[in-house]
This record gives sequence, C-alpha cells and structure tokens, in this order.
Amino acid sequence: MFTRLGDTYRRIRNTLRILLGNFYDFESGNQETRKNLSLIDRWILERMDEVIRDCRSAYEAFEFHKVYHTLNQFCAVDLSSLYIDITKDRMYCDAADSALRRATQKVMHEIFYALCRLLAPILAFTAEEAWRHSEAGGSVHLEEFPQPQHRDNDASAQVAELLRLRSVIGQAIERARQEKLIGNTLEARVVLNSDSDVTEKIDKEELEEFFIVSDLTIHQAKEASVSVTKTPYKKCARCWRHRPTVGASKAHPDLCDRCESVVIALSGATR
Repeated sequence: MFTRLGDTYRRIRNTLRILLGNFYDFESGNQETRKNLSLIDRWILERMDEVIRDCRSAYEAFEFHKVYHTLNQFCAVDLSSLYIDITKDRMYCDAADSALRRATQKVMHEIFYALCRLLAPILAFTAEEAWRHSEAGGSVHLEEFPQPQHRDNDASAQVAELLRLRSVIGQAIERARQEKLIGNTLEARVVLNSDSDVTEKIDKEELEEFFIVSDLTIHQAKEASVSVTKTPYKKCARCWRHRPTVGASKAHPDLCDRCESVVIALSGATR
C-alpha cells in the first residue's frame, strides 16, 4: 500500500516538475498564443475543466479520496501518457518562439497553476514548493480554487476518435516490431485507412504528431485498418524522426529541414 502511494506521489510531483520546466521561457502576458492552440491543446484544457469541476465538488462534499483519484488519473493518463508525450517533439525540437510551442507553453502554464491550487489541501508542502519555484509569488495557500472555463467541448469527441485510431495503429506497429520489420515506432511507414471524418479535418503533420509516427499516409475507408512497412527516409539526428528532407542539405546532411532551420537560428543567436 505504501509503495503504491509513494508511486502516485512521485508521479504527481514529476508531472508538476515537467510542466514547470516546459514554460521556463514563457511570457504569461502574451495572449496571441491562444489563437494557435492545436486539437490536443484544446482537448487537455477541456479535460482540465472537468477535473476542476470534479475536484471542487469532491472538496465541498469532504470526499478527499475522490480528489486524490481524480488528480492521479489526470496526471498519469491525460497528462503524462498522452498530452506531454504527444507534445514533447514541439516542445524540445521546434524553434523556441514557434507559434505551436508557445501555445503549448500557455496551456502547460494554465494547467500547472490550476493543479497546484487543487493539490494544496491534500499535498500542502509539495504544492507550496512547486508554487514558489514558479513566477507566481506569494503562497498557494492564499489562492482561491480555479474555476472551470466556458469552452467549446468539440475537441473531446475528436480526440476520442483519434485515440481509437491510435490504438489500431499501435497494434499494427507492435506486430511489425515483433516481425522485425521495424525497430521502433519512428521507423514505421504507416498507411491508415480511416473510417472517421476527423482525419480529414486535421493537418497531416498534426496527425503524425498525435500518432507519434514519422511517415503517415491516410485514405478514407468504411472500416479502419492499418498497414506498416519500414520508411525509406533517413533519421534526423536531432529529432529522431525519419523525414524526406534528411540529407537534402549539404551543410547539415543529418538534419531534417525543420531542425536545420532551428540549428541555424541558434547558431546565429550565440555568435
């Protein structure tokens, strides 16, 4: 029992640490970032609103175990397994001031401060420690609970569809790995026959990020199915994705075009 509780505590603490580390260079006053929210950004904010409502209701009823389970589930599944995992490429490999990265920083910034305030009554010292490492100032225990925002709940249904397709893709990739066709997920060339119109509404690059694959082709079909082969593209030494642009540059033959532009910009900034 104590081992299980310890694992849960470390998971929550690590989630706060990752969120805090990802918006270290973010300027909270920048409102332009809201215009650039991707589907996964909008979805996690909708989930955050649900968590806020559930936790406020549980606190008012003195059902602290429900608060614990709700926040643990949110940190373990929605944040760690999905949102943070899906967005790590843009956070670590995009240009520091890219619109997509800044938008995700805005979301992580909002989630961090909401989590700290929701955790404060049951993890008093950890919530206070995290709060003091941020730019907020003061004490989390002098703050009010967050309020759920009035958002359009359109992202949740779309993400549910994509998660269903993600499961189908994951099963096909695992079979390909067992058959030694590929070594890891990013080596896969995925052809998805999609039975959902959601895949028609979202850019291919955003879908590749969501499914965490390098090489994706989508066809509309009546039934979902996936075929996997090994991509012919070379691996980018920086982002590890297999891209057709790797090897195209004489100056940086081991980088994709996205990473090359970032590296060139960084080189100019440090001179």
